[in-house]
Amino acid sequence: MPAPLSRPYATAARNLYILQDTKSILMTEDRLMIFIDGQNLMGGARKLHVQVDCVKLRDALAEGRKLKRVYYYNSIPSNPNNDLELKKAIDKEMSYYHYLEYSGFKNSIIPLRKRKFEFKCENCGETTTIERDVEKGVDVALVSDMLSLATTGAYDVATIVSGDLDYHKAIDEIQRRGLIVEVAYFRSQGISKDLIRLADRFIDLEEILDKIKRDNR
Repeated sequence: MPAPLSRPYATAARNLYILQDTKSILMTEDRLMIFIDGQNLMGGARKLHVQVDCVKLRDALAEGRKLKRVYYYNSIPSNPNNDLELKKAIDKEMSYYHYLEYSGFKNSIIPLRKRKFEFKCENCGETTTIERDVEKGVDVALVSDMLSLATTGAYDVATIVSGDLDYHKAIDEIQRRGLIVEVAYFRSQGISKDLIRLADRFIDLEEILDKIKRDNR
């Protein structure tokens, strides 16, 4: 279940409600935006052998507040070449992105970049070059949107769905503006304790798995 807020909200005039199961006090009038690092989320879910339905996740995180928008970020291979299995996987993933768009999500899908890595054999001295897909840009796009929307006063609360400590500077900057930042992730999947401490509120997704899992199809 979500942890209690780590610091009180300042405006007593707003409507309050108490979640009966958590005793957490939340503002029903707060404008909420959710920012989902899709690759980080799905990577953590795979380790738990589950699939997360982001629409169900959205509803679970909103908790009756004024949800303004959900932003979803992920990456896909830029060129599957002749790999039919990879192309099939990409088509399936794109179908899921369309489902999210239909459900009101704002998607930002960033192509993976090809990068060459060289490995030198210590025994024979030969160098082998391997080309791999590298994800660059998801965290940059998420932070850029989150900060720009904070600057325009588009939300009161930002919920980041990720366990990546790279977001700590952005979180700190948003908090300096007097806004609330929540972090939602799987506690057992290597999320930084520093990130949990930095957030105004941490939501352990493992405690609400039954609410956010994809239906078996």
